[in-house]
Amino acid sequence: MNLMDFKNSLFVCALSASFLAACQSANDKTPQAAVAKKTDSVAKQAPVASVAKSELIAVKAPLDFNGFWNYYTSNIKLYENFVAHDVNGKVMDKEAFLKQMKTEHYLPMLLASAEPDPHYQLFRIPQGADPNIGTYMRQFAADELKYGQMKGKPIPAFSFKDVDGKLYTSANTKGKIVLFKCWFIGCVACVQEMPALNELVQQYKDRNDILFVSLAIDAKPELQAFLAKTKFDYATVPNQEHYMAEKLLVNAYPTHFLIDKKGLLVNVVSEEDAIASLLEREVAKN
Repeated sequence: MNLMDFKNSLFVCALSASFLAACQSANDKTPQAAVAKKTDSVAKQAPVASVAKSELIAVKAPLDFNGFWNYYTSNIKLYENFVAHDVNGKVMDKEAFLKQMKTEHYLPMLLASAEPDPHYQLFRIPQGADPNIGTYMRQFAADELKYGQMKGKPIPAFSFKDVDGKLYTSANTKGKIVLFKCWFIGCVACVQEMPALNELVQQYKDRNDILFVSLAIDAKPELQAFLAKTKFDYATVPNQEHYMAEKLLVNAYPTHFLIDKKGLLVNVVSEEDAIASLLEREVAKN
């Protein structure tokens, strides 16, 4: 299953009930209610390395994949700066952490910490768990490793004309914050997020130093027909599959790129709420 198909079917997948049982037996024998009562005090008093067991049980890991995914998307943001811990709670290198996740054997779990950057600890995926969990972890760890090497470097050179004939180049966009949305018409998630992205464009409509540009796989006639029926306020560039795959290394859609005024890559994310948050932060710098 490729990542696109996996993401589209993600919310109908089910996590084996053995996941919760394995979580509890592998990490702590303390009754769940007792652990939940002491979570607040643990966060204030215990060293970060000793928090993992209590935090993991206190979140009440659900029996189904939907619940787990909700936990993951609410608490884990690998694209942000974070402090990485190995399975024993010791601080480790972030790149090594992601490489461990890439083996398909580990999940990141949130640790309680008063520090501004989140702390994540590797947790071994138990036998019997849905294999898609490991597949997901491998793909997203690989993406973070890949894009981590690109952050802070110039975005690959480009020269695009949108469906209205307007030209966007690496040169004429300097001095502006640029957002790229990578997508195609047949991508359900890509289309579903468009109303929220339209709101984002509206929020910054008075800023002439921010450009919203969508790079689409589809040809110009197909895009014109689509845009005649579906409101999307980004400038839309056709026939960009090669640039996205070969230059931006995109392998899942939608993917969003945030580029600063110097033409350097700030970050890469897949969710519209994440790109909205990152843009707000970038705007605050300027």
